[in-house]
Amino acid sequence: MLIKFFNLNNLLLFLVALFISISLVYSEDLFIEIDNPKFSEKGLSDKTYEIKAEKGLKSDKELKLFVIEGKFKTAKDGKWIYLEADKGNFSQDNNFIELQENIIFYTDDGEKLSSNYATFDIQNDIIELAENVSHESIKGLILSDSSTITNNFNKITYFGNVESLINASE
Repeated sequence: MLIKFFNLNNLLLFLVALFISISLVYSEDLFIEIDNPKFSEKGLSDKTYEIKAEKGLKSDKELKLFVIEGKFKTAKDGKWIYLEADKGNFSQDNNFIELQENIIFYTDDGEKLSSNYATFDIQNDIIELAENVSHESIKGLILSDSSTITNNFNKITYFGNVESLINASE
């Protein structure tokens, strides 16, 4: 009788351990590493973009990117907007990218916007920057808590504490 009791306890302990290990395996996302992922679109509406990274980690839910570069052509005037960031998450289904750390958007005109966090809704041409936002141009420098860029990079709205340094020579 004592032997059956110990065998039953061992069996129950084994089943509990098996259940816990299976639960942990299925609760964690499994990632596939991708070297140099690249995404691009050239649509009929003149909307063009290209996003590339040094490395990507793909799961069922997202694509994590590391050392990101991108370029986007505005539909209205054909202005190119360039992007650099250390990390990000990209959803190709939604044409949406979330960026983190050392983010810089810049143009050939010498405009440069930087922050530590940003989102870019590529489909609707809306860029939202947060955390240490800085906008440099030949007209001067603007610092803010956050900023929203719309209208093909032609309308920039600043929020929170905003400081402006205007270049008087222009």
